[in-house]
Amino acid sequence: MVKRRVAILVGFLLCTMPLGRAALGTPPRGVPTPSAQDSDFTMEGKITDKSAGKLTINSGDNIIFHVLYNDSTEIKKKDGSPGTAQDLRIGVKVSVAGSLAESGEITAKKIEIEADGAEKQ
Repeated sequence: MVKRRVAILVGFLLCTMPLGRAALGTPPRGVPTPSAQDSDFTMEGKITDKSAGKLTINSGDNIIFHVLYNDSTEIKKKDGSPGTAQDLRIGVKVSVAGSLAESGEITAKKIEIEADGAEKQ
C-alpha cells in the first residue's frame, strides 16, 4: 500500500512539474527568450517623411512608425525587381518587415514598395 502511494505521488509530481513552469510563465531551461529588440514586426503604410537612413510611415488612423534602414536592408519594387533608397519617396506605400526595438523604432530587414505615390488607391 505504501509503495502504491509513493508511486502515485511520484507520478503526480512528475506530471505537474512542467505544468508548474508553464503556469509561472517561465520557459524551460535552454530555451532562449527573445528580447524586445529581437521582436519580428511587420507593418505597411505611406511614407510621410524621409531622412538619411530613416523613414516616417503612417500606417493609418495617424499611427506613425519610424523605420531605420541601411545598406543591408532588402528593398524590392512592386514587380519584384530590386529597389534602392531613391525609390523610397514621400507618398509611396510600403510594406516593412524588421525588428521592433524597445524605443518603438523598427529596424527594417525588408522594405517592399507596394504602390507609387502617384498611383490612385
